[in-house]
Amino acid sequence: MRELRVYRSGLRNILTFLAGALLLIAAWEVTVGHVVSSAPETDEETGALTSRGQSQQRTDWMFGTVFLVFGGGAVVLSVSAAALRRPVVELTPEGMRLRVAGPQRFIELPWSDISWVHSGTDGDHERIPPRVLLVHVASAEPYPASLWGASWDGNTLMIDADSWSLPPEDVSAYALVSLEAWQRHHRPDVSAEEPA
Repeated sequence: MRELRVYRSGLRNILTFLAGALLLIAAWEVTVGHVVSSAPETDEETGALTSRGQSQQRTDWMFGTVFLVFGGGAVVLSVSAAALRRPVVELTPEGMRLRVAGPQRFIELPWSDISWVHSGTDGDHERIPPRVLLVHVASAEPYPASLWGASWDGNTLMIDADSWSLPPEDVSAYALVSLEAWQRHHRPDVSAEEPA
């Protein structure tokens, strides 16, 4: 059985990087550049900042600092996420590994616990319901109740799949093939056990 790894789409990282870059440009503009924004008011004769100009400069530096912190954070976050790209779903010969126990932690669902896998949408959301991967297990008790990007509906795990590199329909189809292959190799043939 070939393993499958599914990652988050790179589009989110690109958009985060662009937003951060725009905030960094805005920070430079309001504090130093003044290409679009107006510079703090100065005295025409001496060139020194007026009291109103000093107030404007303080405000500009305050906004510039906020833009710098958030913009720099967004750029660092997007670059580190791209560099440390980790799968959100792994299908292995033993079962499914899902990165839903926290940002760096998997939960492992062995094929012996899984009844079925489907894709669908979360109907509890407003106009455009997000796509989800549904994994039904024999019992949800052995697994964490509080999850990131997933929730339990009885014994069915609903995983948010909106930002995956592979559609949840493809993941569920591949998972079903893997589940059936595991069942063929690990469960006894019922007909062979029946008396003649």
